[in-house]
Amino acid sequence: MKMKKLLAAGMLGALLLVSGCEPASSQSDFYAMDTFMTVTTYDKNEKTAEDTRVEIEQHINGLDQLMSRQREESELSALNAANGQPVTVSDELYEAIETAVQYAELTDGAYDPTTAPLSDLWGIGTDHEHVPTQAEIDETLKKVGWRNIQLLGNNTVQLLNGAQVDLGGIGKGWAANDAAAICRMAGDTMQALAQLGGNIYGIGKNPNSEDGTWRIGIADPDNSASSVAVISMTDESVVTSGDYERYFMQDGKRYHHIFDPSTGYPTDNGLRSVTVVDTDSAKADALTTGLFVKGLDKGLEFCAEHDIKAVFITSDKRIIPTENVLPQYTFMGEEAGYIDAR
Repeated sequence: MKMKKLLAAGMLGALLLVSGCEPASSQSDFYAMDTFMTVTTYDKNEKTAEDTRVEIEQHINGLDQLMSRQREESELSALNAANGQPVTVSDELYEAIETAVQYAELTDGAYDPTTAPLSDLWGIGTDHEHVPTQAEIDETLKKVGWRNIQLLGNNTVQLLNGAQVDLGGIGKGWAANDAAAICRMAGDTMQALAQLGGNIYGIGKNPNSEDGTWRIGIADPDNSASSVAVISMTDESVVTSGDYERYFMQDGKRYHHIFDPSTGYPTDNGLRSVTVVDTDSAKADALTTGLFVKGLDKGLEFCAEHDIKAVFITSDKRIIPTENVLPQYTFMGEEAGYIDAR
């Protein structure tokens, strides 16, 4: 579950930064967690800005070594390779898996961190992407289900029925939260923008805007280089998941990377993207996937019940923000043919 074709402007992922020109600052562009990232730090002390930016980048690379399913040497890969035997993992990996399970339970499995076998079967974003047979999907689904993750305490995890954990659905959000924490420990004058693929966290005030807010654009699913809405925020994360990020076309149909764990197929319910705004980027990361899988109606009900700030974009070009995000939301999609359907 946790769960997001890399864009040419990959460092911005599914979101587009639309704030003004930035002053000189400490910035790095790098690749981690299967996406392009940019971290920019600002401080009155140039060395503090530089040191903090370096610490964030090093920490994210460390998380990649810990949580990456693709790295054979990672701790998560060791857990997945244990053939169902209990494995004792580090504090941080245990906490991340525990958090993923909590969001799986909260969303009734719409977000599921065990969809890795489906990703491998379909091969979306690889050179062997294809539509598998129903028999192959049915067999693979036997390995899918968050309840196959057993948290045994004392940092011990057991995976049942051939389950494989993929933390891609919350990993970038987890990293964004840690980036924010590192900045806050650096002092009150530290501001930063962490652009981690489809996860963006604005820490402190934007030094390049008059009102101090970070203005983050929500991409047009048909043209990811332009925005159809803008979220203004401070000390929050904006996370988007969409069907245009990684996909392939076959017989005129789009097959994307956000799987419905109940069917084994890419989710097909009329949504193109979901954006969540929250101070907890890991939560927003998981919920963008969960809400996408739930669909518009059930997604809106979930948001109302749990006070989630979200923006839904549908295949018939409607943009639907939740009521609680409206103070931060600006519609910009009219020229691209979108309807503000609030």
